[in-house]
Amino acid sequence: MRIGTTSLTDAATSNEQIRFFQHQRARRSYIKIARYVRETFGPIEIDVTDAEALDRPSRDFLDAAVRVGGWSVQLRFDSGGNESVPHFSAEEQSLLNKLSPSARKDHAGQIVTMAFDYVNSGDAWTALNLGHLLQEVEQSPRVWNLLALAHAMVNETVQAEFYYDRWSTSKEPLDAIRALYGKAMLYARHHPDGLRSLTRSEELLNEAYALIQQLGSQERTEDRVVFDEVFNRNGYALILFRRGHVDEAITLLREGIKRLTQTGEKVAIHRSVLIYNLAQCYKQTGNLTAAIATYAELLDVDPRMPEYHLEAAKCHASAGDLDAALAACRQAVELDDSLASAWGLIGVYEGEIGSHGVAADAHARAASLDPASYVHPTNLVYSLILADRVDEATQHVDGWIHSTLPKEEAERRASLSAEIAIRHDRCAEALELIEAGLALFPDSDVLAANREALLGMHV
Repeated sequence: MRIGTTSLTDAATSNEQIRFFQHQRARRSYIKIARYVRETFGPIEIDVTDAEALDRPSRDFLDAAVRVGGWSVQLRFDSGGNESVPHFSAEEQSLLNKLSPSARKDHAGQIVTMAFDYVNSGDAWTALNLGHLLQEVEQSPRVWNLLALAHAMVNETVQAEFYYDRWSTSKEPLDAIRALYGKAMLYARHHPDGLRSLTRSEELLNEAYALIQQLGSQERTEDRVVFDEVFNRNGYALILFRRGHVDEAITLLREGIKRLTQTGEKVAIHRSVLIYNLAQCYKQTGNLTAAIATYAELLDVDPRMPEYHLEAAKCHASAGDLDAALAACRQAVELDDSLASAWGLIGVYEGEIGSHGVAADAHARAASLDPASYVHPTNLVYSLILADRVDEATQHVDGWIHSTLPKEEAERRASLSAEIAIRHDRCAEALELIEAGLALFPDSDVLAANREALLGMHV
């Protein structure tokens, strides 16, 4: 963190972390590892026996290695006959020894610490396994905290709420305050739509805030308590934002930033989160000048977080400064060239200034990094057509109109395929492609208008 080699989020330890590696961020790490191995050792071929036993992170890693890293992986579901004995590092073997039934209770503290390290690296699944083993020998706030957080990370929010409730029964006030905050965020952000409730989130935040007010005056000046109080009001600012009371949210965030600035430097990551939220509020109000200035402040605090550069780029683009937007995007890819969304934005902005060939190359990079995305391949074909690389565009459209597409993407793909057919003087084929899109979405006004236009050409 101090020598500026990585972002505050990436550099934070599990004790300081407030932004945990969700699947998307973990996948970027998988891509980097897979590429490094391929570039260092050449073509990689792996044969996996007993593939049903693969844990979720290993499956995700191998998926990224195949799709993006160019590995060849064969999965087999038999146990095989020549599999080698698993190799464990000294650290892994030490953990396995501590997990034995006879040793687990004596080493509970070390197991908890390692479980939070797994959480911090994006492997909530292993953390859950460790936490459930710990429950057999220890029922404590630290175990409930671990299990609540890990379940939330893998979108098992009902289970997370169960453990937040258990954690909140702690006699230590800060445990209850933090558990109530975590539960409030489930209702504000993480629960599925049918369970979300801003009203319930507000009630939980205010319940926690009342507990903070009951602490002694000396205790309330401690950094750890200031952090909890400020982030409680940050959560309430989110509710205000969602309800359209953005100016009130801005006031809360400014006060929180001021208070965090007066605490120890190790909470710089916490301050950066509030500055980011403040910038988002200014953007929401249409005050792009203030938003851009706030992003500049944010990047002064945490210059190596690529996502911040991308958010600043969006503000520059909204303000009409595409050169600044592109510069910000390119700073993001310099920090992390595995970020598909950065390449995608470069493609959009290059296209807006008429550099369609450059845009196509950027969209191709985005599509290669995120093969599951529908948007990047569509944007790639669009840019190739505008760049008069129609033959190249043709190579990407075979079978790309299918029933799993969202409506907007189906409309775009059918229209682009029809455009390619027309450019090859195959107007009847163009009409068939539009009809294929309408078969998926009969209520599409876009495709209906395109069909009428083709019929008007006497196809």
